[in-house]
Amino acid sequence: MSLAGKTVFVTGATGFLGGALVHRLAKEGAQVKALARNPARADYIRDLDSVDIVTGDVSDVASLEAHMHGVDVVFHVAAIAFGNLEQQREVNVEGTRNVALAAAQAGVERLVHVSTVSVYGYRNQGTVTEDRPQLPGAPPYNRTKSLAEAALKQIAEAHDLAYSIIRPSMIYGPRSTFWTKQFFSLAKRKPTIFIGQGEGNCFPIYVDDVVDLMTVLATHPAAVGEAFNCAPNPSPTWREFMGQYQRLAGHHRWLGIPESVAIIAAPVIEFFLKLRGEPQGLPALIDQMIGETMYSTEKAKRLLDWQPQVSLEDGVNRCVPYLQEEGLLK
Repeated sequence: MSLAGKTVFVTGATGFLGGALVHRLAKEGAQVKALARNPARADYIRDLDSVDIVTGDVSDVASLEAHMHGVDVVFHVAAIAFGNLEQQREVNVEGTRNVALAAAQAGVERLVHVSTVSVYGYRNQGTVTEDRPQLPGAPPYNRTKSLAEAALKQIAEAHDLAYSIIRPSMIYGPRSTFWTKQFFSLAKRKPTIFIGQGEGNCFPIYVDDVVDLMTVLATHPAAVGEAFNCAPNPSPTWREFMGQYQRLAGHHRWLGIPESVAIIAAPVIEFFLKLRGEPQGLPALIDQMIGETMYSTEKAKRLLDWQPQVSLEDGVNRCVPYLQEEGLLK
């Protein structure tokens, strides 16, 4: 089922994932209300047909209520991944609560909420399915995104709001400042410095695959009230992921820091991060980085007939123009 002709409200519309989603919705013929805290940052979506950039904030209930009238579908993408627990709670948890309540009161057909595989925490080995208990640990982002899911479900149950949840992994692609720009900058170093030989699993998922599943969740009847992982299956290794960026940079030199050294150093790094109010659970994260893990998308394949379409090599190749524009690649 298409979203053509539907009125769609997108939070976080000026960000990496939100911007890609708005482009897809406009292309499909949806009428888009793109929420922007700062409209000056909306250049990527400004000239698209059928896109109305509206000023507001997920922490401002009045702005949400004002723009939610006549909306058919809501995509809640807005979130922050940095800052202390209270800063992230205000946006990720209370912001989600505000969006869900405004959507329910406006009588929208469905709300698609962008969560993360980080809600499972870092102590995961083997295959992780959607029914894995959420043990987010200390990192504020993990904790607040898990709490955000709980807040959404509470509002949905109380107000009969139809919703679906997507839990993406490492989203990369053009305009990705972290998993593309920063990781390419790391990979292009000769040698590339990393933990061990990079044999543990990582979870890069191309942005178009994430957007594709989001649009499916907005329309598919089997998606209502369900959560779905969005990750590569099978999971590549860190060496394979970084190796694709190294290929663009024209080398494959690798300098592995012994895993024992990284594990010993992790509590020290964690201590200083806590002083900044940003505990990240580094010892557990390192354990996961050197382990074998896969976030299963079997549920999406079984219920929605969806699976990722963009290979790692193809996805990295699609990043070339962006990396050239950023001056990182000739």
